Amino acid sequence: MGKVSNLKNKIDYDTIDNIMSFKSSYDKEADSLIIQPKKPVPATSIDWDGDFWVRIDSDSGEIVGIEIEDFKEFFSKKYNMLRGHAVTSPVIKAFVIALLKLGPKPFTKKDFIADLNTACQRVEV
Repeated sequence: MGKVSNLKNKIDYDTIDNIMSFKSSYDKEADSLIIQPKKPVPATSIDWDGDFWVRIDSDSGEIVGIEIEDFKEFFSKKYNMLRGHAVTSPVIKAFVIALLKLGPKPFTKKDFIADLNTACQRVEV
């Protein structure tokens, strides 16, 4: 667990908003949503509380992508207010940004509900 925390400390949080300029692509067969710059960048993946992977440039810590595995089967069910939005909708990117800005936290149901409410207030869903 310490190693994961150390990796999360390497993220350049000032680059979170860059996600809005990234392109989204969805692999229906793998149920995977990839959000990345038009030209992919080599990166290290960091697990974000089991929800998605933050891809960072290993040297700078800049966020260079997001990967959400089991998007429809897990992510959109967990955050059901996203249902009805296309997987490539800017709302999805804005929601991921809101979750990142909340910061990594240990998962409890109480924290989850509070975080979900905060994220929803930051994003018009």
